[in-house]
Amino acid sequence: MSRRLIKGGFVVSVDPRLGNLDDADVLIEDGKISAVGRNLSAADAEIIDAAHMIVMPGFVDTHRHIWQGAMRAVTADWSLLNYLGGIRMSAAACYRPEDMYAAQYQGALEAINAGVTTITDYCHNLNTPDHAHEAIRGLRDAGLRAIWNYGFNRPPLGDPAFKTQQERLQFARTLAAQYFVQRDAILTMGVAPEEAALWIDDDAGKAQFALARELAARLFWHCNCLNHGGGRPFEVARLHALGLLDHDIVLSHMRYTTPEEWRLVAEHGVAVAFTPDTELQMGMGYPSTIIARRHGIAHGYGADITSNNSADMFTPLRMALQTARAELNAPRDGELYDGVPITCDEALRWGTLEGARVLGLDHRIGSLTPGKDADIILLNTDSITLVGWDRSNPAGTIIQQASIADVDTVMIKGKVLKRHGVLLADVKRACRLLADAAEHIAREVAAKGGFYVDPQRTFQLMQAVTSARHVDAFRADYQEIAPTTT
Repeated sequence: MSRRLIKGGFVVSVDPRLGNLDDADVLIEDGKISAVGRNLSAADAEIIDAAHMIVMPGFVDTHRHIWQGAMRAVTADWSLLNYLGGIRMSAAACYRPEDMYAAQYQGALEAINAGVTTITDYCHNLNTPDHAHEAIRGLRDAGLRAIWNYGFNRPPLGDPAFKTQQERLQFARTLAAQYFVQRDAILTMGVAPEEAALWIDDDAGKAQFALARELAARLFWHCNCLNHGGGRPFEVARLHALGLLDHDIVLSHMRYTTPEEWRLVAEHGVAVAFTPDTELQMGMGYPSTIIARRHGIAHGYGADITSNNSADMFTPLRMALQTARAELNAPRDGELYDGVPITCDEALRWGTLEGARVLGLDHRIGSLTPGKDADIILLNTDSITLVGWDRSNPAGTIIQQASIADVDTVMIKGKVLKRHGVLLADVKRACRLLADAAEHIAREVAAKGGFYVDPQRTFQLMQAVTSARHVDAFRADYQEIAPTTT
């Protein structure tokens, strides 16, 4: 039996029964938390000194496209339409299988470095079988806990490896049998169906949802991101009408969801995921945190795309908390008041235990509860940024003050992957591979005219992968407004 004993830290358990414990210990046996308390001992255990450290669960990211790290910050000044054209319809086609490996491997290590121990990975760039194999290999080599989502995005390709959707469905079954038989592994399989606006027809969408249920895989789906056809998109209502809405789905973004649809989401036990950075920038509005809270819907947050955002969870959680506070404070209209409507404790739960609940993993991760897997991070409070922190409100320090620089130690299922602020992986190799991939992709994209794709060209590219009816609807929704700069 392998044992590790984390000694003398400030334990933020995110377990309401345990609470917070100063000068406390966490005993780990065979990858699981076996005890949390003071003055624990284990004669044969490896000791991890946690003096001046916050000991807490690793962060859980409920929405990220890891593969986009090879296009870092490309979309930083883009709208959702620009993203659809420049990334999904154009640059995605420039990835080789080795680029997928590089992006997944580096991106997983980048997440671990930031204290993110679990990610829902929307792998929407499986242009060939080798792209999928290499994407999975990258995650496995890094050691990240992830739900790897088999994505159905189809960038226009001259000679696609998958000629039909049936071939894509069958290949998913092959991958499930090859890599994802063990249900309690740290790397499991999900399914990310194509967005409703890109379905060739309802039967195509239904087949993608049916695949997930055949494989007992969780479903992750972009939903109600923008108005459509001059009104609400009604995509939740569409799922319900097709008999697809159920508790195994996580719906992302969701700002343009009607009250009746929110009621359906709550009634069916559906979870939701928000990405504040992207939603605020790209026209998807404020995260729908307040609505999810009001309905008691499980909700989590994610970094979304590192082609746009940083790879940590401190940033989206901070943004989610402050935008939710702003919405709830708005009726006060500048008046003085006592306290705030949402606490940092709640925001910390969003990024740990609540995120695990969204993924159906709260029985295994999300809190420092004995019996759960030891996905644990240590934050160094003796740093120039956290020294003098308020022990009466550790969540305030974590959410409002901490950053990647404060992440000292990271372990996933008891395995130490970062120690003393340094990743234990071959970081130079990861960076070299990603740099090579980024250079290749940039060259290929430049030959096509650059990363930016104008709206009319976007609509032309879409014609190769979806119906003319959908393309016409996108054209009708497009508002040709000149960008403004100051």
